[in-house]
Amino acid sequence: MFNDHLRHGMVLGTPGCEVVTMWRPPGSVHDHAPLTPPALVRFVGMLGTAVLRAERADRMIGRNLPKGEQQFYLRMAGVRPDRQGRGLGGLAIRAGLSEADAAALPAVLETATESNVGLYRALGFEVIRDWHVARNGPRFWTMTRPVLIK
Repeated sequence: MFNDHLRHGMVLGTPGCEVVTMWRPPGSVHDHAPLTPPALVRFVGMLGTAVLRAERADRMIGRNLPKGEQQFYLRMAGVRPDRQGRGLGGLAIRAGLSEADAAALPAVLETATESNVGLYRALGFEVIRDWHVARNGPRFWTMTRPVLIK
């Protein structure tokens, strides 16, 4: 996934990888790398039988993102556990939001972590969808942030 983002997206973070965000810029929001046999083998190696659940979640995420390509999509954000709570995640996300603002485009994300909803709201995002992968599957929140005019 990281290599795919290097080719088609934008990776922002700190030099020591304490925090990393992976963004899809306009034109690649709904793109996915093809699931080739070598990629499938790697995913099965990482996820085992959960690979089918992961694939289903990925399809549902795509269905719940706003349609169209004229937006920046925060696909992933992560902070090393020993660096959490220091504002690094917010800094990296704001760097991506600056790119969205410079392009005069909204930003979108989804999270499966309820405690992150407040963090994203503090960054200007609002929930547009609250959904489950399956009847008893994980809960997700799709959020969007409008263009901030400076």
